Amino acid sequence: MKRFLPVLMTAVFAAMSLSSVPAAAAQAEPIRIYVDEYAEGQVMSHVAKQVIETTYDVPVELKMVAVGPAFLGVANDDRSLFLVAWLPRTHGAYMDRVGDDVDNLGELFDGARLGWAVPAYVPEDALASIADMKDPAVAEKLGGSIQGISAGAGLMQVSKETIDGYGLDDDYRLITASSAAMTAALKRAIDNKEWIAVTAWSPHWMWERFDLRYLDDPKGVLGGREHVDAIASKGLAKSEPEVHAMLKRMHYTLDQINTALVNAEETSYAEAAQTFIDEHPDVIAEWTGRGAQNQSAGN
Repeated sequence: MKRFLPVLMTAVFAAMSLSSVPAAAAQAEPIRIYVDEYAEGQVMSHVAKQVIETTYDVPVELKMVAVGPAFLGVANDDRSLFLVAWLPRTHGAYMDRVGDDVDNLGELFDGARLGWAVPAYVPEDALASIADMKDPAVAEKLGGSIQGISAGAGLMQVSKETIDGYGLDDDYRLITASSAAMTAALKRAIDNKEWIAVTAWSPHWMWERFDLRYLDDPKGVLGGREHVDAIASKGLAKSEPEVHAMLKRMHYTLDQINTALVNAEETSYAEAAQTFIDEHPDVIAEWTGRGAQNQSAGN
């Protein structure tokens, strides 16, 4: 029996220690931020994570999912967010399904756009619009393909509709890949001065890195300008009112997002988020309503 006493006493003291911790000191349940492969969503999600954890002492979990599960997750979870709801066109179908079950916190930045893009060296007199892709010579130069991203992305669904709308079904195939694979294919083509058409959106670091242009969309199948909104679970306003209020004030300029995306491509999303926070204390203070000097995660 004696040999078990040290173990027993250790367990007893541990239990006493835990029981002496006030209930209020227990760590809050994490807020879950759903993240898909959109680069701007990655950066904004890391910024939100660092600001929420640093300012409000609330843990945040980032969960990688496709777009559809992100919308469903926010609708079904009590403490969750998705920061890249492209509306009204790109993610409109997803929003229609869950709109009554989520809280739209408003627009995160101005100037969002999606479309198909080509390198600027592709002659504009040969390929200026999506309609020009019907030309057999253009189809041959493009290899009969449009480089896309992941299958679940709203841009891919819109691109399929665009292929149908312009009657490109017989001449082109839409290639499914990750966003990273799309930009890698774009870089290879540019390095070799080859023609390529890619599914594209703004903001994205590729617009800073490469000389590109959007193809005109005379039929308007791809839609007009988009706005990127934050959506939250219905219960977040009640469980975390300060965090909820901060998220409603969160807003970026397009230049800020583009710079952060270039930084992320050169370092990492987490590092780019920290750089943004360090370089924009007044912006963070405006979001949180707290003094700028207290907002850097390094303080």
